[in-house]
This record gives sequence, C-alpha cells and structure tokens, in this order.
Amino acid sequence: MEPIILPIAPVGYRPQSLDCSIESDLLQFELLRRWSPTQRLLQAGSLMRSARQLSLNAHRQRFPQLSIAQLGQKLARTWLQEYCPAAYIPTGTEMTWIQDSIQLAAELHELFVANSISYYVTGGVAAVAYGETRTTQDLDVVLAVEFIDLPRIAAIFETAGFYVSGLDDVIAKRMSSFQVTQIATISRADLIIPLETEFSRIQLTRRQTIPISMGKDVYFASPEDVIINKLIWGKQSQSEKQWRDVLSIMKTQRESLEYNYLKEWANKLGITSDYLQATIEAGVNDFT
Repeated sequence: MEPIILPIAPVGYRPQSLDCSIESDLLQFELLRRWSPTQRLLQAGSLMRSARQLSLNAHRQRFPQLSIAQLGQKLARTWLQEYCPAAYIPTGTEMTWIQDSIQLAAELHELFVANSISYYVTGGVAAVAYGETRTTQDLDVVLAVEFIDLPRIAAIFETAGFYVSGLDDVIAKRMSSFQVTQIATISRADLIIPLETEFSRIQLTRRQTIPISMGKDVYFASPEDVIINKLIWGKQSQSEKQWRDVLSIMKTQRESLEYNYLKEWANKLGITSDYLQATIEAGVNDFT
C-alpha cells in the first residue's frame, strides 16, 4: 500500500461532521479516492443491509408475538413510513427483507433494459458511488419516457412484483415522481419524470455506467450532474444532507471533475454562490 501523504487543508475547508477533525476528514477522503465507484457502492450496500438487519432484530425482540406476515407489515410501516401502501403485506422472508438499494438498482436495470426504458440512477445512491459511503432509504431513478407510456410502465412493474403508487399524480402533472415498492423485499424506488428542459436532456447524454454486481453495468448520473442537482435540492429544502453529499463528491472526485461544466450550469441555474461556497468548503477551489 502506498504511503499516505495528507494535503494541507486550504482556508475554509469543512469536515463532514462537527465531531470530525480536519486531519481525520482529509484521511477519510484520501482513502475513499483509492476505491472505485463499485467498491464504494458495495461498502454502502453492506452498511444498508446491516442497518436493516439490526432494525429487524430489534422489531423481532420487541414484538415476539407477531407472525411473520405481521412482522413484515410492521417493518414496512417503519421503513417506508408515509410511502407504505395501506394494504401492503411483504411476501418475502427475513432474508429478502434486508435487501439494499444497490441490489434493487441492479434488478431495476434488468427490467429497464428488457423493456427498452432509458434511465439513470441519481440521488443518494449516486452520491455514494462518487463520494462517501453511507446508508440511504430509497433509490432515485430518472426515466426518459413519454407521459403516454406511463400506464404501460406501471403494468410492467406490477407484473414484475412491485406495488405502484402516485402514478395518477404524475400523469396529471401534479407531481414529478411516483413510487414502486418491491413486494417481496420492502425496497422502494422513486421514479422521476423530469420536465423537458435543456438540462434534463444533457444529463441523459452524460450518464455513465458503473458495474455493481455480477457483471451488471448500471447507468448513473455523472458526478457533476449529481452535484448540481443536490445544490438545487439543498437550496430548496435547506437540507444539510444534500450539502454534505455535495462536499463528499467534490472531495472524493476532486481534480477529475469537469469544473467548466459545473460553473456553466451553476450560472444558468442561479446557484453560482452556492457552488462557489461548496468549492471552498470541499477544498477544491484551486482546481476550478
């Protein structure tokens, strides 16, 4: 293993959490840069499965009187919260219930390819691929489809063992995403139908493939597009999690990012000040 030589943190550098020193943060991201996106995803998947297993064990201990079906329903309400379908009863076993979002992405890839549906993964799972490993509750996937095709796509998911919810709101253009929940695994994905804009079109052309399991190459949004979207979402929601993801991607990808592209779209989308602040806190402003 190569010796680790930590860089000097530039002025304004911000660790990922208040209880983490700058030196520890620099070390963490130096090690993360040595991993491939596949390795980061596999590590995150292991964390997600462990978290679900701990939750399952705690529920079984607290509610020993529940049958397997009742335990599944209890877990579904806990894990899916407001997105849990009212009549949903998981059909799998304790083994399938601990499936992680990375495994779900691999399964959805097969479904999309078989039905000629263009897509890419974004959100928290994409942030893990390009940044620090962490758990995430669901999977965000952007679909490049026409509204007229949505009922057909919903039927495909239902046939494949998914519960589909929120579709009517998307068709009526009241919402931009609907949910699919895999009945056997209590795993959920948000399927996003983006507005037809220049930015949404260019993101599809810039998607990248990452091998995640058993030779399956899954499409992901580019790291630059994940950063831009998280800056937008973070500004709208004032979410600290979105900001932390932005910093982690910048710290991990560092000199490999296309900063001209980032600056161009930050300017077009009115988030230049947020973008510049992120480059300072991530310690990458020298690369820009």
